[in-house]
Amino acid sequence: MKIKLDPRSPIKLFFKVRNLVSRFLDPSFNTFQKFEYKVDPTDDLNDLKKLRYVRNLELADSGFINTALKEQLTRLKHKDLLFQKDRTIIPVGRITILEGDTALMSILLGYCKSESKKYLSYNKVNNCPVWYANDNSEYVRLVERIYPSRSDKLFMKHRYFHKDVAYLDKTIQKKSLAFFNTALKTMYSRNKFLQNGIQSIAPPTDITEQLSRGLPIRIEDGKNGIFVPTTIRKDYVILAPYLAVSNDRNRVYFSTEEFRSLLGEKSITPFAETKIGLSLGTFNDKLFLKATAGENYGGTLKQWTALDDFLNSKNISKLLKYRIVNDVIKKKDFFVMTDDIPIQSTKTVLTINKHYGSNKTFYALMKNGRRPKLEAYRPIASLKDNYPHYYALYRASRERTIQSETARSHKQKAFKISI
Repeated sequence: MKIKLDPRSPIKLFFKVRNLVSRFLDPSFNTFQKFEYKVDPTDDLNDLKKLRYVRNLELADSGFINTALKEQLTRLKHKDLLFQKDRTIIPVGRITILEGDTALMSILLGYCKSESKKYLSYNKVNNCPVWYANDNSEYVRLVERIYPSRSDKLFMKHRYFHKDVAYLDKTIQKKSLAFFNTALKTMYSRNKFLQNGIQSIAPPTDITEQLSRGLPIRIEDGKNGIFVPTTIRKDYVILAPYLAVSNDRNRVYFSTEEFRSLLGEKSITPFAETKIGLSLGTFNDKLFLKATAGENYGGTLKQWTALDDFLNSKNISKLLKYRIVNDVIKKKDFFVMTDDIPIQSTKTVLTINKHYGSNKTFYALMKNGRRPKLEAYRPIASLKDNYPHYYALYRASRERTIQSETARSHKQKAFKISI
């Protein structure tokens, strides 16, 4: 009589002995075998340690485990590895990309102290970040894949985790800060839709109506000139850098008047001066007014002000409105700056203005970079008698620029207002 040996018998024997030892060495195993094993469905078990207890008990009982249990074990092993990895990485900061109010992607940046390595994460499993080694090429590919769906503009918000990195070595803190700032600049440089998202702002009379908190604006050329309004009040505005971690040293504080003046100087193109002490400028085909240095219009016109807003204001006297409308709009009594002609081998510049109303040309001499006042200008006819050499330069300049001046004459603004 042949005795068939069960090939699973050695497996069953091994795990029976192993489980017997576990009952004495591991109180949790003993408790699980008595009260939980075969009570709760294995499919609902999400504890890797207890699932391993089930595996060992099943192998001791039958010598094999089913496919569902194997798959559940594999899933929980991967999940456990994910959690173990997360525990070794210190979050440095988060970058969120938005289209309007909708968040399209959130990128978490981290640093592993034990590996001296940078990581990034852009998705989660069971609310745990999935970390990837962050080399620059992988980050750039991720950045370039972010597209808006309803427009051509994206916006970026970022937060640096100061408290999480505060206990690290000073050297590592500096590296983490540089790593995060570089990620911000790379994000902006490699995604054109973020570049489209800079706020377009005109010189307003009421800043709070135009500025949006959290959306970037450009106040200087270059990447370092992009800021985000973090605080907008009636009397002051606080800006934080858009492409760098914000701190007490790199924030910019403006009074409302200072900020209006900044916008005016940046956006408005001055083109003329009047005899009554006003500078004229244009922006988006609108006429702006501002008192020249030394002039005082009773506290008004200190900053660039749109002509329409000036005329609609109830706080300005009708006499002043009439005076400006009569001189600027009706008589066109202002001088348009047309040309600056350097005099070779000297620090003198021949400046040419044209009176808009009469179309007569006037000149003055600018020395050491100080632009002459309006009363210093003289009719161009006297230049030939007083400075024949300068007059020859003026005529040569006129001949060279006659075509551009003709084109410019077609584009001169005709200011139309309702009074």
